[in-house]
Amino acid sequence: ALSDPAARVVPKVPSFAVDDGFWYSVPDHLSGDVVAGSLVRVPLSGRRVRGWVVELGSKDPGRLKEIAGVSATIPVFGSPLLEGLRWAARHYVAPLSVLLDKATPPNLPRVLPPPVNLPPPVEPGPHPLAALAGEVAEGRRRPVQALVGPWRDLAWLAAFAPVVRSGRSAALICASVAEAEMLAEEARSLFGEAVVLVAGGDAALTRAWESAQVPGRIVVGTPRLALWHIVSLDLAVVLEENRRAMKERHTPTVHVREVMRARSLLEGFTLAFLGPTPSTENLASGAEITRVGTRAWPLVEVVDRSEEPPGSGFLSGRVVAALAATVRSGARAFVFTHRRAGGSAMRCVRCRALRSCSICGSPLGRGASCRRCGADAPPGCLSCGGVEFEELGTIPARLVAEINGRLGRDVAAVHPGPGLISVGTERDLAALPPMALVVAADVDGLLLAPGFRASEEALRLLARLGNSLERGPGRRMMIQTAHPSSELVATLTRGDPIPYLEKVLVERARDGLPPATEMLAVEIREHIPEGVEEDLASLGGVSLLGPLEIEQGLRWLLAGDLGKARLTLRGLVGRWREAGATVRIDADPIDL
Repeated sequence: ALSDPAARVVPKVPSFAVDDGFWYSVPDHLSGDVVAGSLVRVPLSGRRVRGWVVELGSKDPGRLKEIAGVSATIPVFGSPLLEGLRWAARHYVAPLSVLLDKATPPNLPRVLPPPVNLPPPVEPGPHPLAALAGEVAEGRRRPVQALVGPWRDLAWLAAFAPVVRSGRSAALICASVAEAEMLAEEARSLFGEAVVLVAGGDAALTRAWESAQVPGRIVVGTPRLALWHIVSLDLAVVLEENRRAMKERHTPTVHVREVMRARSLLEGFTLAFLGPTPSTENLASGAEITRVGTRAWPLVEVVDRSEEPPGSGFLSGRVVAALAATVRSGARAFVFTHRRAGGSAMRCVRCRALRSCSICGSPLGRGASCRRCGADAPPGCLSCGGVEFEELGTIPARLVAEINGRLGRDVAAVHPGPGLISVGTERDLAALPPMALVVAADVDGLLLAPGFRASEEALRLLARLGNSLERGPGRRMMIQTAHPSSELVATLTRGDPIPYLEKVLVERARDGLPPATEMLAVEIREHIPEGVEEDLASLGGVSLLGPLEIEQGLRWLLAGDLGKARLTLRGLVGRWREAGATVRIDADPIDL
């Protein structure tokens, strides 16, 4: 026992100034309750605030204020997780208290649930994750794994059996609540009460956090789980780590992939990334690649549109025929577009035809001129001569209008909708039920999108779309393109992303782009303090690009070895914020 027990506490104040914390004496009546990781109340600047105990020691009590009370009887982190949170605070240029707060349940944790009953024996299948989990259960730690293949059949969930039977825990992180609920429901059919779902309101999340402090659990949740403490964690699996939802948009821009990699090194658990297209960052970091099955996504049928005349609509005749056949069979189809917005178009209220250019046939809005040929909008419908039109708006809505018009019946709807044919964008894929037919309406638009990640993003999206197909004969994915000989289309046909992504890595290294070069974005809005440009230029060992004008502010890019720059930025960001600026630091930016 310490003769003069004291605790260093980081108060819940979102400022770099409190990162090192402050020492407080521990009164006798709290001596048994204050441990590293405890949530406590301490006096600070004339008020009481919540804080986290990050260190215990012995100090002269005459010079210290006392801890006022212990808020929660369960510590919210252990020493290894604390080191991971310190790493994240440095990497994302964020106050430590902000990361500690993200690792803390919404409500005060107070009661640990009883230990769970071991699940009945489950026989894992031949999935590579089963072999990995078996090694982990035997105490062997493996390097970071990249398991390349589909995951939606869910039979692989049985692979967690060896870990749970050994009395240890596993974590499963996915991008959306809908997917977490689906995974948890299936896992409960195998493991019963051992499964913990991290979802719901504050009370439900706090109960889930408390349950994760009991060993022998499978904890399933969204990216918030990446910063949570899980007792006896032996195996963590992250699904589709390159999804945009895996990275926080607001500062700190925490990315699940990077945080879990750091935590696996510090805490000693085995980490596996499962999905059809690993990120180039994962490949560059040296993750051990294992292919799951012979193809990472189902077979792809390429529809060549290079010879079709202008004005032939969003969908080719082959796709429309496939949609019609799917409808006749009573099965369901999904048409994917990467764009939600678009120029407003009109549809005739009499014959339902799109209002189109009289020269090239491109869809037009009310009073518009054709962007393709410049001709003025015709006064009436070219099909029936009607002059009353309704506005279609978004591109999914325009696709729905075209499908219904060409099939002659209302069978399509914007997802989620009642029709046999759903039309939507990436945000609709998470809750999409298995489909008999999926169609990518515009592959070329994906590939030609702005941004250095366009090709990688296109492959990720299309692989994800393909894996939304249900299993069975006659199920297919169709992609429309005017460039059927492109490398992206060849990769989709082949069903193996690794050669393509390795080539992308070489091109990134040649061009000095991530992951070959580390980059960080600095965005300042509302008020630009004096001397910002000079402050950024003074950062040694980095290249400074910018500024670029953004909404209500400016954006700079830092490139190079950013270790020292991150430490210097902490002081600069604190000073800029004190001057009234809104500062966002985007570490590991997805878009430059």
